[in-house]
Amino acid sequence: MNQAISLTLPETGPVLISANVHYGGPDLLVFLHGLGCAKESFSGAFESPGLRRFSLCAFDFPGHGRSESPRDLQHTLDVYAAITQLLVRRVRRELGIDDGKVLLVGHSMGGSVGLLATHDMDSLSHYISVDGNLVADDCGLVSRRTADQSTADFIGFGHRSFLDELENSAGDDMRAWATWYGSADPAAVHQSARSLVEWSDSGKLLDILHGLPTAKTYIYGARENKDHLLPRLADCNVHRLPEAGHFLMVEKSEEFYDLLTAAVNAPAPAG
Repeated sequence: MNQAISLTLPETGPVLISANVHYGGPDLLVFLHGLGCAKESFSGAFESPGLRRFSLCAFDFPGHGRSESPRDLQHTLDVYAAITQLLVRRVRRELGIDDGKVLLVGHSMGGSVGLLATHDMDSLSHYISVDGNLVADDCGLVSRRTADQSTADFIGFGHRSFLDELENSAGDDMRAWATWYGSADPAAVHQSARSLVEWSDSGKLLDILHGLPTAKTYIYGARENKDHLLPRLADCNVHRLPEAGHFLMVEKSEEFYDLLTAAVNAPAPAG
């Protein structure tokens, strides 16, 4: 069910967050979208037979999709992580599943936000990165090119220019991204890109991942070169989806959700 949820951050006050929430059981799967994307990038989760035993929540970060973009809100990964924590608590309370577990699934920028949101999340049982940003080399041309522009240049020209590229792309995944990117607030995209690059360059995201005491899974598309990263993921369950790129949950939706189902239903590691 699509709903608007009002959350209050101490620094900025209330913000309306657009979310799709479905009750399916005591454990909650939370989906976090990427830069300039929207919750609809995970729409296949709500149709996946393998995830029916889970409650599901996908939402738009501020300035993305149908969520508000308050003027005084800082669009940083830290703020998005705080919103994620608030939303998880609200959804669990309203669904009456406070005793269940939480599983975070983050794509691209959402993977980085998810890592920051794991702080003090005692109910977390599984963190799943879907080609999420972890190190500097994960910031491709889009996020780094966006971050390198001035705010005025990106709002005045850069956002529209990249949207034109997406709309003229031959790939269905890129054209889907165009729909979401076109609805995003350019200022929010620019600020969050700068924050994403800063966090990725810091090396801290990988440290947070290694420090998680929960199950950890990394999923990526076979067309993406991950030689720079795979040797550093020895403590993760790593899955490679054939014939898929960065938007693997869009390109190979059925195969992706079959893989995700297997990952979240796998026995917890001993010890």
